[in-house]
Amino acid sequence: MSKIVFRYFFDFMDGQERWLNRMAECGFRLRKCGKITYVFDKCEPDEYEYKVEFVGHRAYLQAKDYGRYLESMGFQTFSKNINLNYSFGRIKWRPYAIGLGQIATSPGGINKELLILEKKRDGKPFELHTDLADKLDIYKRVKRAYAWAVLMILLLEVVTLVPNTSSISDTMLLTVRIVLIFTGGLFLIPLVKYFRLVKCLKEEGKIYE
Repeated sequence: MSKIVFRYFFDFMDGQERWLNRMAECGFRLRKCGKITYVFDKCEPDEYEYKVEFVGHRAYLQAKDYGRYLESMGFQTFSKNINLNYSFGRIKWRPYAIGLGQIATSPGGINKELLILEKKRDGKPFELHTDLADKLDIYKRVKRAYAWAVLMILLLEVVTLVPNTSSISDTMLLTVRIVLIFTGGLFLIPLVKYFRLVKCLKEEGKIYE
């Protein structure tokens, strides 16, 4: 029997990962996922475990090759989005990415910024990155993605403060401002979290030097 859950994560890495593992602990295995939907099949409790990997900084073909590499290691992979973009046939600039990864297209890398990895629980640690430098690099990328999201929301908020010369009512503008403030706060929370994680990892690296 399948179970469909509608969910969106502002903490798209750690928050989503913890939730997927809680679902697995309760006996639900991920079968497929959409932008805000997750379809689970029943399984034995604690039979599977999950990791969420950020690949939004990679070019589309690099991310695809990386996914194939992980599958060759025995992991089941699912592509996942970090935003709620439903458009088709467009180009998007990703300022937090590197090189060709800054340009994402649909179809292509848009809404495929994450890889959800699944493996059977075997008692061994499910660690993709044991090197401190690799972990630091990933969290820096995630922090940068949140920073740009907060910056864009802040700029939109500033635009709404420009004297209203359009046909938009003041009530509508106030509603937009409130929504932007609320959304910005939801993105600011994980930004602070990953900022602290990066800081802790940097301090840990100094200890090991």
